[in-house]
Amino acid sequence: MQIDQNQGYAQKCRKAISDLQMNGGNEALIESRNHELVGYETKIAECEEALIATGPCPVSTCTKHHETAKDVEMAEHGQYKFTTGFSPQKKSKHSIPSNLSETNALLAEFARQDELLSDYSFKVVSRKNAAKPHTIENKSEIEISNKFQHLMDVEDQEKLTEQPKIFVPTINLKLTSDYNLTLQEISRNHPETTNKYDRGYIKITPNSLNDREKILEYLNKSEKENVLSEAPDDRPIKIVIKDLPPDYSKENISDELANLKFKVVRINQLRNFRLKTLLPIFLVELAKTPNVNDIYKIDKLNFFKIKIEPYRKKNRSTMCYNCSEFYHSARNCRCKPRCIKCNGSHETRNCNIKEKIENLTCINCHCRCASPR
Repeated sequence: MQIDQNQGYAQKCRKAISDLQMNGGNEALIESRNHELVGYETKIAECEEALIATGPCPVSTCTKHHETAKDVEMAEHGQYKFTTGFSPQKKSKHSIPSNLSETNALLAEFARQDELLSDYSFKVVSRKNAAKPHTIENKSEIEISNKFQHLMDVEDQEKLTEQPKIFVPTINLKLTSDYNLTLQEISRNHPETTNKYDRGYIKITPNSLNDREKILEYLNKSEKENVLSEAPDDRPIKIVIKDLPPDYSKENISDELANLKFKVVRINQLRNFRLKTLLPIFLVELAKTPNVNDIYKIDKLNFFKIKIEPYRKKNRSTMCYNCSEFYHSARNCRCKPRCIKCNGSHETRNCNIKEKIENLTCINCHCRCASPR
């Protein structure tokens, strides 16, 4: 029976603990054996509770459990929790308790746990193989120092005092017959300036903003055609305002945005070139201010519900409305104006020719590849 096996295991544990204490065994090993003994005692108590719950033995001819003196003693102490119709003096047949199968399953589980515990339980080892107790010594901390620490501090100070790099925009000088004399004069006054050819222009890169201003002053005095490049911080942000009436005033838009602390550079209303009508779409250029990104949070303008979106540039080359050349805008152009209709020295919008011209000729390549629009 499981209770007898557990009692035998518990007795062995007590003897092993006594031997270890007499022979001066390891404290950790004694502690583990005590823990194992507590486990066996717990199992013995559980088996006793199971026996009390199931009552007397159902086998009427069993002489081990149906001794008269033992049954009377159990009945007197109230160890029978339910009446089974069994009398210790009278051996008669009776019905098997309804919870007998549950009790057998519980005892089988105890047997399985005992087998696992016996397989993985601690074993007594000799003093030769037992681990020796070690005393942990409190050692003082080792002081360390970095003799290169002052160099690291100097590098941190240099990073803090390092000035931000200033972007100097380039100057694109138009290629002419006397460009060599112009470059000689610029190099003589500003020797650190670099020059590079790029698509019909000479890209002049000054060393500083002060040199750039002086070079521009010289080019303006000598009336040399040039195109300016913009620094990234100086380039305006382009947005599109939709859902306003087509006849809405651009001055009203500028005033409303100025009241909202935005700096307006320019406002243009888009048009349909085929129908020659104005669209309810306005292109607005804003200077880069700290609050410029808040423009997309605006959904109302002068009592109108509007929609503000970033400007989506078309995938084609930019054409200048001043000199009628490509890859730059009229805002940065310092060249002489040219008309794409008559090739005169004026802007196209100021040309006297208002009617449609057949068989247009390109003023840049002098071929008939111009758009009839």
